[in-house]
Amino acid sequence: MPVVAVLLALAAVVWGMVLARRGSLLVGCGLLIVTGYVFGHEFWNARLGPLPLTLDRALLLGLLASFAWQWRLGTLTLRPPCAADWALAAMLLVVTGSAILSGSPEMIPGVTPKWGRLVASFWIPSVAYALVRQLPVSRRDWLALLATFVMLGVYLAATGLFEVAGAWALVFPKYIANPELGIHFGRARGPELNSVGLGIYLTACAACAGMLLPQARKRWQQFVLLIALPLMTLTVLLTYTRSTWIGFAAAAAIVGWFAIPRAWRVPIFGTTAVAGLLLAAVSWSAVMGLRREGTAEEAAHSVNQRASFAYISSQMFCDHPTFGVGFGRFYDRKMPYLSDRRQTVELESIRGLHHHNTLLSIVTEMGIVGFAACAAAFIAWGRAAWQLAGKPGSPAWVRSQGVLMLAVLASYLSSAVFHDLTLLPAQELLLFMVAGLTVNLWQSAPVAINDSDLCPR
Repeated sequence: MPVVAVLLALAAVVWGMVLARRGSLLVGCGLLIVTGYVFGHEFWNARLGPLPLTLDRALLLGLLASFAWQWRLGTLTLRPPCAADWALAAMLLVVTGSAILSGSPEMIPGVTPKWGRLVASFWIPSVAYALVRQLPVSRRDWLALLATFVMLGVYLAATGLFEVAGAWALVFPKYIANPELGIHFGRARGPELNSVGLGIYLTACAACAGMLLPQARKRWQQFVLLIALPLMTLTVLLTYTRSTWIGFAAAAAIVGWFAIPRAWRVPIFGTTAVAGLLLAAVSWSAVMGLRREGTAEEAAHSVNQRASFAYISSQMFCDHPTFGVGFGRFYDRKMPYLSDRRQTVELESIRGLHHHNTLLSIVTEMGIVGFAACAAAFIAWGRAAWQLAGKPGSPAWVRSQGVLMLAVLASYLSSAVFHDLTLLPAQELLLFMVAGLTVNLWQSAPVAINDSDLCPR
């Protein structure tokens, strides 16, 4: 099997170099996202040293070879780093340093290894970010990239509908039909076997469809997009995951805010906000007691466990405020805290669980230093997206990329406060790549008068 893995990796590099002169590296990065999500570890993997080789990692090697080939030919020019890049570098340095210094946790079956999590959720997405940052981006390539995501969204929506309907013969890949793999069986959960991840991807794909709709010039293109949007929306609802519903609503609000004429924004969103609050008040008990693959009581208990995670995290943070307990060490170092009887919150039920909140996970494992480094990167990306979305003098499609980044960031953060998304590497790969493209276009876009520079030119 290692020989097969090496041959596949070499084939990916060779084909990448062959296609380097004709294909779009930006579209190739989009295919990397598709491959990583649809044809990930469960679909195929082979041992190649300490880390498994998967199809998306082989494709990444090919993309890097293509980039190196084009740079060698002189068709690519490396861009100077900007504040957003330095923020990501600082985050990567802090996370890696924390992993090195945190020691080795006891190996427990079923627990995500910290080194695998570090590479898959931070290093590989950062490499994809760096790759996208350096590419020349044309409108044609951008449209092709978004069209790739829309096709991915249609496939994911159809797969989710087949899952809920129990039409397993139509579900691909076939391992999705195995109830012993992953979690959330019975809901729409997709190839990652997780309803949260599926909801985030569908939200991003729906946002891409929203960005493409004003750019579509042909009737059939508009028709396809108008069919795809409600299909993806329906499947997000069928994930039966509250955080993804919130993320989808937040992303839709951001896209709508920039699409609506300025004079109509406040009246429309004010009315929508009031209606949304009334609807939430009326349906609050039904939403909180939502029955999914388990009973309503189990769903309510899952909600109550958030208080347990919050309490344990606060105690661990108080004992290790500066650098945390170490990256990847929440699972084992939380054990002594579970016997705390100074409060009424039930703690034992989280003994066999990873963290359920990305932000609390970061501050618990890496302290104030790690949280500040991660927050700096997210703030830099959000600032670049906001400035790009409203930058006068830039083409409409360039501004649309800023709106897309804001939508993806809102969707990610909405689920991040309910789940530890660093355990789902495909989510980081999507976020980092969209961020890299956004910062790329921000640096390339015309500078308007009175605009402060995030990236020195």
